[in-house]
Amino acid sequence: MSRLGKIRHPPASSDDNNFKEALKQYENKQYKKSIKILDSVIKRNSNHAQSFTLKGLVLESSDLPEKDEAESYVQKGLKKNPKQPLACHIAGIYYRQVKNYAEASKWYQAALDNNSTNKGIWRDLSTMQSQIRDYKNLPKSRLEFLEEQSGYRCNWTGAALAHYLNGDYAAAEKVLTKIEDVIKGSLGESDMYEHSECHLLKNKIIADSGDYARALKDLDELVEGGEVRDGTALLEFRALYLEKLGRDQEASKIYRQLLKRNPDNVDYYHSLERTLGTLNKPAALRLALYEKLARFYPRSDPPKFIPLTFLKGDAFEKKLREYILGQLKRGVPATFVNVKPLYKRKSNIPVIFKIVNEFYNSEENSDPLIHTWTAYFLAQHYYRIHDYKNAIAIIDEAIHLTPTLVELYIVKARIYKRINQLEKASSIMEEARLMDLQDRFINYKSTKYFLRANNINAAVDTISLFTKNDETSNGVADLHTMQCIWFLTESADAYFRLYKSALQQIETVKKTPSETQAEELFNLNKDVVTYSGLALKRYGAVIETFGVYWDDQLDFHQYCLRKGTPRAYLDMLSWGDHVFHQPIYMKSLVGYSNVTFDILHNEEYFKEVLTARPVKKSKKEKKEEGKKRELLIKYARANVKDEDVLGETLVKKLVDMKNKDKLGELTKLITKSEYDLSIDSQILKFKLNFELKKFVLCLQSLNKIHAVNATHPSIGALYLKLHQELNDSNVQDAIKKILILGLTKNFGTLVKNENRELVIDELVKIYLKHDTFETGLYAIFANTVVACEKFTARLDAIQAALDPYESNYLEYYKL
Repeated sequence: MSRLGKIRHPPASSDDNNFKEALKQYENKQYKKSIKILDSVIKRNSNHAQSFTLKGLVLESSDLPEKDEAESYVQKGLKKNPKQPLACHIAGIYYRQVKNYAEASKWYQAALDNNSTNKGIWRDLSTMQSQIRDYKNLPKSRLEFLEEQSGYRCNWTGAALAHYLNGDYAAAEKVLTKIEDVIKGSLGESDMYEHSECHLLKNKIIADSGDYARALKDLDELVEGGEVRDGTALLEFRALYLEKLGRDQEASKIYRQLLKRNPDNVDYYHSLERTLGTLNKPAALRLALYEKLARFYPRSDPPKFIPLTFLKGDAFEKKLREYILGQLKRGVPATFVNVKPLYKRKSNIPVIFKIVNEFYNSEENSDPLIHTWTAYFLAQHYYRIHDYKNAIAIIDEAIHLTPTLVELYIVKARIYKRINQLEKASSIMEEARLMDLQDRFINYKSTKYFLRANNINAAVDTISLFTKNDETSNGVADLHTMQCIWFLTESADAYFRLYKSALQQIETVKKTPSETQAEELFNLNKDVVTYSGLALKRYGAVIETFGVYWDDQLDFHQYCLRKGTPRAYLDMLSWGDHVFHQPIYMKSLVGYSNVTFDILHNEEYFKEVLTARPVKKSKKEKKEEGKKRELLIKYARANVKDEDVLGETLVKKLVDMKNKDKLGELTKLITKSEYDLSIDSQILKFKLNFELKKFVLCLQSLNKIHAVNATHPSIGALYLKLHQELNDSNVQDAIKKILILGLTKNFGTLVKNENRELVIDELVKIYLKHDTFETGLYAIFANTVVACEKFTARLDAIQAALDPYESNYLEYYKL
């Protein structure tokens, strides 16, 4: 936390003295005493701005009942005197504490603009600017703090990095050169790692400026000086610069040196080929190169595998036979995983099967263990080509031969999952777990399969064997604390499926009247609210965890400089720039959005369910219901203090919100994840803006999706949805003109065609042509936009082509 430091000012008034005492009490965490003093100051002097802002900060830091009023006090103080430097500084600290980094940056800057004498604010300001990626203003902050604290090398490195991030490479190099000259000859051994990293940073800056010749010359000087400790980086930089300068032959020699250091690095092999110019040469020449490399590095896998990616015909079969049989004869369990990339080329599949099947039926395969691992390979092969009947037969044979191998049961469970026998799959995986109770991996697999079968209680009991359960009866709270993303995501998906299943059951019960229908419907309606709430909570927990990842960068903006790791710091910034674009985050955000949109589109239904009067029940029935609820709470509690365990309050809050606020939180989340090259991000943005009636922004998202993938299956449904607005009398004519112009750019033929049937035919032909799960999702979406037999027929064809697991999963999205 930033400290306020010593303030020079004229003789203090009694209010100022009391303020200092309150500040002292705050720093000692005596919050009640601090509040008491501040209240007395505010009562006497209602214009004492810094007392208002400090009260807000104290309240935010405390657990006092008035904590929710913290920001209002900060705002009051700033309103009283927005130019009071202490008030601005405290506001900056407050907003940093509540993780509003843009506002914190604003008020730190305001404190300095209003002549604050606390120069340490420059450091805090630079941290905020780094966090919000305000690289334009970062150099000034770093340089001002450098002027104040020039005796520390980390501040020089920080200033150089600020210039570099702002794109001013010359200034960055100048700063690093200056400090090198200042400290020359005065470094101890403990300083050499930081010195080495700063040299490499400077070299990177020269190269990134585009002057590869000078970067190479600087690299030569670094090697000669012997002050750089990272030998691999020196070689990688040299190879890169030589390539950029067109000196491929010299670069190839460097890549050979790198291969000696790490013969398992696949990138080095590809780079060597690139610099030797063999990538477009005949396969025989390339094969000769890799055979030579294989003799040099006999224990390395890449020179044996890479030729399999470009060889064809007899040469491919010969090398593949050597590769596969060499591993099977040694009983390597990962043989199938090693060759799995080759399945992308369909012509390879029968060759792989021929080799392994011949070996399986040959006399060479007499060793029982080798025979088992070969059967293991074949089972995975059949699984890969969706021949589940043969996969089961051969894995059962392998289990009969060697019933103690856990890996065999894992594959068997995967096969049963794919044929949608989820309960059997989970029981097989559990059987495997019981063979090795100390193995965390098989425990994780068993948990995951229980969740896939929607058996959440069994999953929690299983994973709880490896969690800390001191304060709770199971590991759910610990898994939240430990940010166990896979569990949170899988449990969110399970609750989502249970929510959809409850909706499906409601439709079934409505079709079959009975004496207990009212009670059944009431219970199922409650399940809809509960499971939708729990799905929101679990998806929200994943989203919140990624928010923590983002916030965790904060400490490293100064820490990396102090530790002398500027290159690692740049890597962290690059990672942070894409933290909200990672697939598992996007999956959770899509799930969260789907449930939210479901609730908003069925608002009246949820209102009715939430306000429905309970059905009259006997004492026994009430007792049973109470036990069921207690059990549900037991297995769903995310933390000890969770007051909305089942998410029912979350759903009610969403339903009761004013229209303008309903999508507020979702807008923030989707804006964070926005990325032009992310199709999922643009689809979410389209759906959000459609709800907000911002059709021009929908058009922008549609065009961005088209730019990334012109035949993506989502485009047809999104086009239909947007095109429909052209016939809506509530849409302004000016907006319609923009939409027509925008849609004509990429969909001119469709826009001009007024025959709806022909348009749908074209959409199916272009965008729904692949038999994939994703295409199935958008066929469902398109059918919700325009109910049409052609979409339904295409969906049926997709489901028939998919495996039973994926086909059944699509059923959840039809509801």
